[in-house]
Amino acid sequence: MNGTKRRDLTIVPITTENCLVIACDSCGAVGIKDGDVYKLPPYYTGKFAARVAFTEVMCSGALPVVITNGVSGEMYPTGEETIKGIQEELENAGLTDIILSGSTEENFPTSMTALATTVVGIARENDLRFKQAAIGDKLILISSPKVGTEVDIEGKGLYPEIVRLLSMPGVKEIVPVGSKGVAYEVKTLASLSNRQAVLYETGIDYEKSAGPATCLVVLSEETVPFGTVIGEIT
Repeated sequence: MNGTKRRDLTIVPITTENCLVIACDSCGAVGIKDGDVYKLPPYYTGKFAARVAFTEVMCSGALPVVITNGVSGEMYPTGEETIKGIQEELENAGLTDIILSGSTEENFPTSMTALATTVVGIARENDLRFKQAAIGDKLILISSPKVGTEVDIEGKGLYPEIVRLLSMPGVKEIVPVGSKGVAYEVKTLASLSNRQAVLYETGIDYEKSAGPATCLVVLSEETVPFGTVIGEIT
């Protein structure tokens, strides 16, 4: 079985028309154990690790059907709280019919919180939102990059915005921005169509980490009423 890569996604055909879309995320040193660098209850570790992978899959146009969580720590309390965070994110994303599976570390005590999540989605291959960039296409930023204490830990993600964007025929691709920043994602997006991109002077730090997918870059033929035009394809 052959698969292809699209940015951080893996696309695996399963029939002549349908495919699996797979995304994963890892999170380490975020928790309340002695070795953790950023102190935050594991509930939020689960919530945000799930958010990154959900956002990646949903932006492609695929429907998430499975999420796995690999907790490198004990079930109680770390694993239990992590799962609660993932379940909260399922509600935020409106995903009620999905399989949740995972594993914990029960053989050895751990001094640092670590979590790996994988989300599997399904889609018709022709419905995936991966369209070629053309000269003059607009680059639009939804929300703004945030990291660390800037992140609203009670926020519910950008799922409503993703749904609206997927309903717009002029939107060619939606890219979640993470630790590599807006400029990196824009350059990668343009290069996939053998194009280049120009970013405008907006006062936005394009190199800054966007943490757990706190903003989206949209490739579109036209402007988006709830986004900021930050550049264009050349």
